[in-house]
Amino acid sequence: MKPYLFTFLLVFAMIATRGQGVLLRGPYLQVATPTSIVIRWRTDKPSGSVVKIGTSAQSLDRIIADNTATTEHEVKITGLLAETRYYYSVGSQSGVLQADEQNYFQTAAVAGKAGKYRFGVIGDCGNSSATQQAVRDKMTEYLGNNYMNAWLLLGDNAYSFGRDAEYQSNFFAHYKDNFLKKSPLFPSPGNHDYDNDNPARQDDHRVPYYDIFTMPAEGEAGGEPSGTEAYYSFDYGNVHFLSLDSYGREDNATRLYDTLGRQVQWIKKDLAANKNKDWVVAYWHHPPYSKGSRESDGDPEMTAIRQNFIRILERLGVDLILCGHSHVYERSRLMGGHYGHSSTFDPAKHVVSSSSARYDGSDNSCPYIKNTPQNRGTVYVVAGSGGQLGAPKAGFPHKAMYYSDAERGGGLILEVESNRLDLKWIAADGLVRDQFTMEKGVNKETTYAIALDEDVELKASFIGDYIWNDGSKTRTITVQPAENADYVVKDGQNCIQDVFHVEVARPLPAEFVSFDAKKDDKNLVTLSWSTISEFDLAYFAIQRSAAPPNFTEVGRAAIKPNSTARKDYTYTDTQSASLPVDTQYYYRIVAAGNDGRLLYTPIRGITLREVVLATEPGMTVDVEIIPNPSPASQMQIRTTGHALQRADLTLTDISGRTLDTREMTLGPTAAPFLPGQLSAGIYFLKVNVNGRSVVKKLAIH
Repeated sequence: MKPYLFTFLLVFAMIATRGQGVLLRGPYLQVATPTSIVIRWRTDKPSGSVVKIGTSAQSLDRIIADNTATTEHEVKITGLLAETRYYYSVGSQSGVLQADEQNYFQTAAVAGKAGKYRFGVIGDCGNSSATQQAVRDKMTEYLGNNYMNAWLLLGDNAYSFGRDAEYQSNFFAHYKDNFLKKSPLFPSPGNHDYDNDNPARQDDHRVPYYDIFTMPAEGEAGGEPSGTEAYYSFDYGNVHFLSLDSYGREDNATRLYDTLGRQVQWIKKDLAANKNKDWVVAYWHHPPYSKGSRESDGDPEMTAIRQNFIRILERLGVDLILCGHSHVYERSRLMGGHYGHSSTFDPAKHVVSSSSARYDGSDNSCPYIKNTPQNRGTVYVVAGSGGQLGAPKAGFPHKAMYYSDAERGGGLILEVESNRLDLKWIAADGLVRDQFTMEKGVNKETTYAIALDEDVELKASFIGDYIWNDGSKTRTITVQPAENADYVVKDGQNCIQDVFHVEVARPLPAEFVSFDAKKDDKNLVTLSWSTISEFDLAYFAIQRSAAPPNFTEVGRAAIKPNSTARKDYTYTDTQSASLPVDTQYYYRIVAAGNDGRLLYTPIRGITLREVVLATEPGMTVDVEIIPNPSPASQMQIRTTGHALQRADLTLTDISGRTLDTREMTLGPTAAPFLPGQLSAGIYFLKVNVNGRSVVKKLAIH
């Protein structure tokens, strides 16, 4: 580029920049939602407002412009994607005032969505002190490359009177290059923001705080619309926040501790509408418990809030309450139900969990656990040393507090990941001097029913270290047990345990599709059945009964290998031919599994009749065997007519082997006919008369 051309462009840019003035304040981010954000800044001269945004610093391809000349620039950007990082520049039609790699923000997560979020919390910060700078720097160091999704102010944001010039020198000058232009800010006011306890400002709210900040008063960031910037609520993923005003007077009449006042009525409505949020955090300026530079036993605002108001939040399930005002750090255990002076605090009555909840492996440090809506309890934190420090009162520390520090300043990092909440106090010396963990929906016992050869994914309910009883170390494992099994996972500190019962639904030993029973003319019963699947089958048992349900096993059938193909079986009951005739018998097949399970076919009935194997045509005489069945010595033969007949008798066993032949005269008088020493069993007697024959079945017992 030629030297004169470069000089011309540089002069042109300087003229353009001078046309829009100088950047005095910001940019700073307000009212972040999943799809929108407000960007504000101040210039020394009126100009139009132009914001350029894009998903990379090198491609700011969308322009949002307002031609209205102003020194207080406020641009709302809509149509954004949730949880997306956008880079931006601010300026006017004349040029860009600020744009670099550090000008970016991330849109909020959709309400209710579980994720990992970080929130900074600073109280009583705006005094331009070394403590303020140290706290800012150490919080920045702790975050490292992790994004701070939002930051909260606990009041007294600019000392001593909350005037605009004090905000400029004591607040914006300190956070402009880090927190302000990257992370959306959700403030709450303190008494110093109200012109240092000016009663008139309590009523009219005519303080710079309300001009400087933009709050989601109409519910645009989630929660119920409050209709005022003094108090509001918003959602960030699965966390619901309430920013409250503990000093201003609503309608010139009521304050936060006036439970019939407009603010409290809105709080009740908001919390009722947000019961589905995993975490609820409320923050304001005046703490209900403190023995720091402010004393909750003597301060009228703090006393009234404790006595009249906090029981409402406890009842409606608020998990965490953050306050400033007292220039120390104080943190309670999980507690509830204490509304009196410090001296009346009784751990046996008011502490829900006696753990420190530091969750660092020290004694009695397991997390606070709230598994159901009935598990009440709230943690109270005073974090009023973000800039200011003050000497504690007599009686410090407050009896409700687990940890207190009046020597150092500090700020909070609130980390929420799904059902786990961690709060860490980052002291001005860079150490995490206090922390606690709270978890919900853990210590679960779950049963899964799966089919054999099916796998199932087991996931620990908690976030942390994982020790499974099978040796795994990951949060999720996939198992495929061959039989019922229990899996247990514990955290590394042995504080939390999940139990999984995996019940394996093994296939039935067999699936029958047919079963039939038939007999032949010798009363031999043949059973036939078919299956279309067999699994871990031991055998088929054949059962018979003359009087169900009393069945007796009469035999077993061999099985075939496991399969899902059709298989056909038959079985002949060789004992049936020797059973008493003119009797109904019942049969069923039992599929017996190797695991002891039994599967039955339907029952089939069949009647055995007296066997007549053959009768010659034209036979005019018949014979009768009586009694039959009977012992051999008692069995006799006779004709059914009156005439005497000469007959040839042939006795055979069931296999057809001839046992005895003889010739005898038969008549109506019964006579013995069997040889001696005949054992019990089934036999057949062929009677031949004049060349014609008939066969009778004999049952000897």
